This record gives sequence, C-alpha cells and structure tokens, in this order.
Amino acid sequence: MMKKTFKLSLVCVSILALSACNDDDAVTVDPNPELEVQIAELTEQNQQLDEANKSLLEDNENLTNTNKELDNKAASFVSTFQQQCANIGVNFEYQNPNPDSPYVNNGKSPEASLVGVFGMPEIPFEHNEGSTCTSCHTDGHDNGMACDTCHSFAAEPVDPVEPTDPGAPGSPTHPADGNWDSYTGASNVGTFYYNADGASFVNAAFLETRMGKQNTFYEWKEAADGEGVATLKTACGLENREFITHEFPEDGSSYTLNSYSNFKGASTFTTHRMENGTPIASSATFGPGMTLEDDGEYYIDLFITKNNTCKNLITNGSGEVHYYEYDTRSNVKKGSPDMGPRNAGARIQVSTDLHKSVLKSFDWSTPVYGGDGQSFDPQVVDWNTVGSCDLKLKVQVIYPLG
Repeated sequence: MMKKTFKLSLVCVSILALSACNDDDAVTVDPNPELEVQIAELTEQNQQLDEANKSLLEDNENLTNTNKELDNKAASFVSTFQQQCANIGVNFEYQNPNPDSPYVNNGKSPEASLVGVFGMPEIPFEHNEGSTCTSCHTDGHDNGMACDTCHSFAAEPVDPVEPTDPGAPGSPTHPADGNWDSYTGASNVGTFYYNADGASFVNAAFLETRMGKQNTFYEWKEAADGEGVATLKTACGLENREFITHEFPEDGSSYTLNSYSNFKGASTFTTHRMENGTPIASSATFGPGMTLEDDGEYYIDLFITKNNTCKNLITNGSGEVHYYEYDTRSNVKKGSPDMGPRNAGARIQVSTDLHKSVLKSFDWSTPVYGGDGQSFDPQVVDWNTVGSCDLKLKVQVIYPLG
C-alpha cells in the first residue's frame, strides 16, 4: 500500500510541474527545483521499497520451503495411530484390547511393547457373541439354538467373576504332574521337551484360560457411502481409538474402526482308524475349550458334524490334541526374553467319555446314541443314522511341546 502511495505522489508532483498548452500543442515544463528534489526523493524511496518487497518475498518462499521440510520430517517419524493423533494435538496411549495376551494388536507396536504380532484372518465379530448359529452357519442345523450349544466356547458372563491367577503356564498341575515319558512315546524322551523355556502350557488351569477363548482385534475398514469418518481429526475421537496402532489412511475415503475376533490358538485333533488292516491317521482343527468340571477332572467339549475325527474318537475311545499359539515374528523357537516363544501351547491326550457323549441325528438335536448319562457300545453304532457328535473328552495327560 505504501508503494502505491509513493507512485501516486510521483504522478501528482509531475502533473503539478506541467504548464498549460500553447497553441502549437507543445508541452513545456517550468523549472521548479523544489519539485524536482521531491520527485528524486520519492523515486529513491520507491526503489528502496521495491528492493525490500523483493527481499520479503524471497524470505517468505524460504520459510514456506523450510516449513514443508519440517512437516515431511515430522511425518517420517509417525508410524502409529497414536503418533498421528499426537501430531495434531490429540494425545492418548495405546491399550491392548486383550490384556491377558502378550500380542500387540495389528502390526505397528508402540515402543514400550515390542512383542509378537499375529497376522490373523478376519472372521465375523458377532461369532461367539450370543447370536444364533445362523450368523456363522447356513445349513440350518441350529434349530434356534445359541452358538454355545454347538461350540464349546461361550460369550462372557453378564456378571464376570473376579479373575484368579491360574499359575505359571509351565508348572504341571494336572494330570501326570510332569511324569510324561511313560505316556507320550515322544522321540528322545526326557530330553526333547520345551517346558522350562516358557514355550509349553502344561498348567491345566492356565491352559483352560487359553483354549477356546478369543482375542479381539481392530482394523480400519472402508465405509459404505454416507458412513464412517474421512478426516484424521474425527478418527482421533472415535470410540475404541486406543485399541489400534495402524495409521489412519488419510486418502480422502471414509473408514470405520472395525473389530473382529479370533481364537487365541488352534487345536488340532489327531486320531486314527483301521482300513483293511492298515492304520490311517486323521487330523482336523477345531476351536473347543477345556473346562474343570464338578468331578475334579478337566474335559474338552467337541460338538461337530459326523466325520472321521468323531468316528475315530468313538471307535478307539481316545485321541490326541495339539494346542498351538504361533508367533511368526519371534526367531527363537523355545522362548525369547524379549518376544516370548515362537511356538506356545501343549499336547493333550484325551479319552472319550461314552457316558457323557451323545451321537445325534442330522438335525443336530435328536439323540440317536447316548444321552441322559447312558453309555453305548461303539461297535454297534449305525453311522448312517448319525449326523452330528456331541463329544465329552476327558483330559488324561497334558505334556509339553517337543
């Protein structure tokens, strides 16, 4: 504005210095020393302002570039959602949504919790949340029963009991109490077990807290039209924001903070059958839980469709379960003081309790063999009439991984 004022002053002074026109339209200028001095001063001041303005423009460009460099440098240090939010003034700490699990949720771990991470697939969050079986099964076998009728894991009780310390996972409690060699037939008996290194769950009470239980995880999931949030500021205020470490994807799309659940580990059932004198092994993975019942014994409940695992457990009366939790990030197989073991779990020998097991029809409801505490002879079972198996497996021996 000052520069424009000076230019206008120059014009005004120049006009005042002009004389009237003569008949020949010739323009003459009266010499006016005072005006000439004023014009020279104003011209010099205008040149100085031009130089100052040029310098200010250069300084502004330099500051803009510096600011961009600082922003880029700050962004390069952001690797978690918490850091993203802190960058815009919203501060909160990460919280593990699974406090009884050592695994950090979703990949990018806060500095204070450098432990293993599961790369788990998505399954519906409603699974095991008290919904009917039709939410996760479509063959109509549920007949209106709740999911915990056909799976041995159930939703958390309405009034949760006070948690108790199940003891050290590597301290044998039941059964066999560490005298494994006579039971397992493992190679290199007595020398090839991973127990003292923190990789085996031979404490029955501790194992009960793991088998059939689930971890909850969170993810950014692209939202349907008209739903979700599109800005980091809004995302930083979402409910359950503290349960995810993945950065919010600032790409202009809308996202929801989605939760889903997965089993803490996998239970692989190993059984065998004889065909024409040849033993054939069967292996299948399920998600049953293990519970301590009134008789002081631990049992595994398995409600499954009729298959080789069911037939073998009934016919042979026994089987073996390998329970595994696996951390792909750990490079120490037996146990690491920083990240824990790559393999964790236990091997479990079970026997089939024919008094508590029931073979049901294809409607998954009507008993065909067993029920009401009645036993039955496995050798006379007509498997053509059986559609599902509600098995009660007594835990005989819990022994380490090896």
